[in-house]
Amino acid sequence: MITVFYWGPTPTSNFYGRAIGIYLTLNHAGVKHQTKGKADLPPGASFAMPAVEVDGAIMGQAPFILSHLGEKYGLAGKTVDQKMRVLHALGDMNDVFSEHGKMAIDEGRRAQWFSYLEQKLEGKKWIAGTEDPTVADFHGVFAFEWVVKKGVDFSAYPNVTGWWENIKAYPTVAEMYASLVDGRRMIP
Repeated sequence: MITVFYWGPTPTSNFYGRAIGIYLTLNHAGVKHQTKGKADLPPGASFAMPAVEVDGAIMGQAPFILSHLGEKYGLAGKTVDQKMRVLHALGDMNDVFSEHGKMAIDEGRRAQWFSYLEQKLEGKKWIAGTEDPTVADFHGVFAFEWVVKKGVDFSAYPNVTGWWENIKAYPTVAEMYASLVDGRRMIP
């Protein structure tokens, strides 16, 4: 069993947050997992949350966790080219999260990012151009939840809006959205 160390969802912090992609990856792969809080994390194991314990080893930092889990569970591409595109897209989604606040106030920054993603998604359903969604798409759910929360309008980019609708409708992701009851949220 894999342990995810994070703020939630727990009875006191009822959100998925930065661990969205991790939970989606584990759920999609059918891997049993449990959530424990930061207080349960062994001292010195990781400063950054979320962290995971896999096969006795603990790792922090969501993008790197997703890189490992994607490789372990076949959600990081099949060929060398696909694996490189997935890692690149994982970085892109992490950058989108980092930039979402700037996108909300800087039209040029918003246009720069969404024009880039629009071109990247041309003729593709998933962010890395793979046949099925990958850890990059799952991390994208986290990033785009913040984009939406900040009120960043990306409706002028049909490939981006199509990807967003596709990933939200994907069964594993749709199940997570369906779990948003009794005050549970995707992000704080």
